[in-house]
Amino acid sequence: MKSIKWRLIVMYLGLVFIVMIVTGSYMLITMQKTEIGKAKNQLQLYAEKVCEQVVESYDEADYQTGLEQFTRSNSSGSQIQGNIINSYGETVASTTVSQPPFPDYKNSVVLMAISGSEGFDDSRTDTESNSTWICYATPAMTINGNVKYVVYAQMNASSMQESLAQTTRTIVIAILLALVLAIIMAYVFARTITGPIHELTMKAKEFAGGDLKQRADVFSDDEIGQLAENFNYMASELNKTVSETFRENNKLEAILHNMTDGVISFDKSGNISHANTVATEMLEVDDLDFDIDGFIERTGIELEDGSNDVLNHISQSQYTFPVGNKFINASFSPYFNETEEIEGIVVVLQDITKQKKLDDMRKEFVANVSHEMRTPLTTIKSYTETLMYGALEEKDVAMDFLNIINTETDRMSFLVRDLLQLSRFDNRQVQFSYKKVFINEFISENVRQNKIHAENKHQNLILELYPDDNAYVVADRDRVNQVINNITTNAIKYSPEGATIRIFVTEDSKYYKISVADTGMGISKEDLPRIFERFYRVDKARSRAMGGTGLGLAIAKEIMEGHGGKLTAESEYGKGTTMTMWFLKGQENKLSDEDEFE
Repeated sequence: MKSIKWRLIVMYLGLVFIVMIVTGSYMLITMQKTEIGKAKNQLQLYAEKVCEQVVESYDEADYQTGLEQFTRSNSSGSQIQGNIINSYGETVASTTVSQPPFPDYKNSVVLMAISGSEGFDDSRTDTESNSTWICYATPAMTINGNVKYVVYAQMNASSMQESLAQTTRTIVIAILLALVLAIIMAYVFARTITGPIHELTMKAKEFAGGDLKQRADVFSDDEIGQLAENFNYMASELNKTVSETFRENNKLEAILHNMTDGVISFDKSGNISHANTVATEMLEVDDLDFDIDGFIERTGIELEDGSNDVLNHISQSQYTFPVGNKFINASFSPYFNETEEIEGIVVVLQDITKQKKLDDMRKEFVANVSHEMRTPLTTIKSYTETLMYGALEEKDVAMDFLNIINTETDRMSFLVRDLLQLSRFDNRQVQFSYKKVFINEFISENVRQNKIHAENKHQNLILELYPDDNAYVVADRDRVNQVINNITTNAIKYSPEGATIRIFVTEDSKYYKISVADTGMGISKEDLPRIFERFYRVDKARSRAMGGTGLGLAIAKEIMEGHGGKLTAESEYGKGTTMTMWFLKGQENKLSDEDEFE
């Protein structure tokens, strides 16, 4: 039922139907209550007269005679059946039977009267005659608080029910006639409303198709007529604003294109017309209360031709400027009207702090590589030239120079090897050969490899085996051996003579943790977060003197992360350092079938 016309008809019919039903029901209920009230009054009056003229005037043996005489003398009781009942519920006199046995009445009405209160029932059904009776009972004589006799009167309600049924039929016929008339009136009423609306709908479709010259016909001066007039006015106003909408759309498209970044829109006068909160946060200001000249001055942007007239001198589309500790990139995009004249400019701000830091780190990396390569190359170059210009004739000197050249060449080879290894990690070209590596065997082998170096420095290398000798991790044995060797070698190298180096294993619900703790020089809080950076050295002079490239820990970190674990460091300057390798438990899915069941 999509048509409003039929909705109006149904609603109108529903309203009429509800009103008629409510009205008819109210009339029937009121009539029923009135008839019952009249019947009750008649029964009460009848019972009072029986009490006065029969019960109180005769003895029990003469109650039947007195009741018959009362019935003959009282014409109002001709429709009422009266009975006198004793306290045992036995009928002692009745208008329905002239001599015993009298009918018994032991219903709830009689019981209430025997108990001392009036009883009334307007719907007692007689199963024998299948008729409905209105009954009333009241105490007629009370001795010492006990009811001795009860007057019970009843009236046949069939005539009243027939009257109510006739009234009901009349109301139903009236409802049907009212509904027929309502259908006709509702149709006419709905047609007068939906006709003009249908006309407006057709015109609206034409307007939506772009024909803004169409006009709706005005049939009346009521609300619908006013709607048609306003519709026509709207069409004329839409026609006027099409060109303005075109310009606004271009501007909104430029703004919405970078809503995740800071966006500021300046009109052709240089004033801010739109801005988002991200721009305010990026520029670290509370309010954007400046024009485009103020923006240029605040950010320190300089145009190539030296002019501050940004609207007409955009020779460069992007500029970078600092804001506090951040670096912001500003992209300028002009927008135009329908005649291709510039209407303003949209500035998109992007936080490039991370990119800037990465670029700086890249430059620092290149500088470090150049520096690391230049030192041995310079040494090789100088000693080679010395040999070429006569030192070759002196065998002892020549051999010393060649040893130095060999050492520096090895140093460059180690550096190139480490760089290539890091490059393969960066390009995800490293393949791990996973096997079961038993923890105790693994760390014991590491201690054997490094014990002689510790003894040479009179250091105490302590091994604490894991309680479970069958505990293992799934890893590439050669790679993780490279990690623990690097950590242990560093502990030995950077700890003084007599220091203690302890290797031990702990675990939690998710990881096995192999730790190497030393009592060496330690690392300061400032340097600790950067020790895994490439070429970063805490003590650069001492590290180079000991032959380090500054890439060992960076490679170790990449290896551990490639295994799904991590490498962490805890240190206190002057007291020592603890490096921990974290291995994930439950990595059996990485094993081949041979490894898993070996």
